[in-house]
Amino acid sequence: MAEKATKNNKNLIIGICSAIAAIVIIVIIALVAANGGNKQINDNYFVSDDTKYVLTLGADYIDSSDEYAPLKSHMVYYYSGDKITGLKVYYEYSNADNAKTAYEALKELNDSEPNFKDILIDGKYVILVSNESDYESLTASEVKQQIDFMKSLQDLDVDDTDDYDYEIEEDTEEEVEE
Repeated sequence: MAEKATKNNKNLIIGICSAIAAIVIIVIIALVAANGGNKQINDNYFVSDDTKYVLTLGADYIDSSDEYAPLKSHMVYYYSGDKITGLKVYYEYSNADNAKTAYEALKELNDSEPNFKDILIDGKYVILVSNESDYESLTASEVKQQIDFMKSLQDLDVDDTDDYDYEIEEDTEEEVEE
């Protein structure tokens, strides 16, 4: 009889452990589904690290005449060693509604004239996924140099030359009479 009680206890313990494991798995799946399976994109994502180089361009560097111009553009170059493995451009809009409007227009344009591998949306970001041919000839060190150069230009805070009035001096030599 003692063997039967021990066997029942083992089965009970196994059953309880299985039920707890199933509940944990369900909770994990629910959390992942609630987050859309993605990490939430925010400003902390747009920082260069050991897997990506990031160049952020503000409104001053973006053609604002475009109807769907973003507030910011984040160019994210993914790399491994000295090889560029991917390029995504994150267009940041003021809110998800503006991003959705821009996404729909950009997606339609890309469907008719494909320039990007894919166009995605995540909250207030429209993500342009570049074709491999757009970055396959670049190395990570070249990209880093280009980004460092662009950041140094941004740090200089040089205004657009169109804002300056230049005086052009005309050559006003008097003709010498012979």
